[in-house]
Amino acid sequence: MKKIALAVVLAAGLMGAENVPFIGVSVGNAELKSTVALTGYESKIDDTHYTATLGQYIDEYGRVSLSYTYVEPTHNIKNSDGASIAFDLILPMIDNAFFVYAGPVVGYTRFEEEAAGIKLDLSGLHYGGQAGAIVRVMNNIEVEGGYRYLIETGSDTILGINIDADTLRMWYIGANLRF
Repeated sequence: MKKIALAVVLAAGLMGAENVPFIGVSVGNAELKSTVALTGYESKIDDTHYTATLGQYIDEYGRVSLSYTYVEPTHNIKNSDGASIAFDLILPMIDNAFFVYAGPVVGYTRFEEEAAGIKLDLSGLHYGGQAGAIVRVMNNIEVEGGYRYLIETGSDTILGINIDADTLRMWYIGANLRF
């Protein structure tokens, strides 16, 4: 938790620089994979996610962002959301209109499920990376699409059996407004 707080302070310091801030929204698909110990059984939860992002472009070749992702709960899922901090390196491809990006992501995932009085909590830290493309439609409006791959650290024990969250894979498409 201390690492996340340090990253938030670092991101806030970068946002104070004289560069272009942005806000964004996106929608896509999130797939959480978990493994049941002893049996090796793999479970996949596949749902729609919505993400809101606040960020800051750093010159032409980078950006830092703070995102909140809400995953639409289905079946027995009680809570499913997360917060992430990302830093992307940006490579301009076509005349200030098309860019590709990639960078590391770190944050926290909350995942709670309840069925028949049994509660499963796979909440924990996540880390990984993201990559995608940005198309600047106008000077202050962008369309963005990408893929995020996160390694999850959450685990829980139910009836003496350990269940570990393994990965969270997300693809998304959205729009950004630059100020």
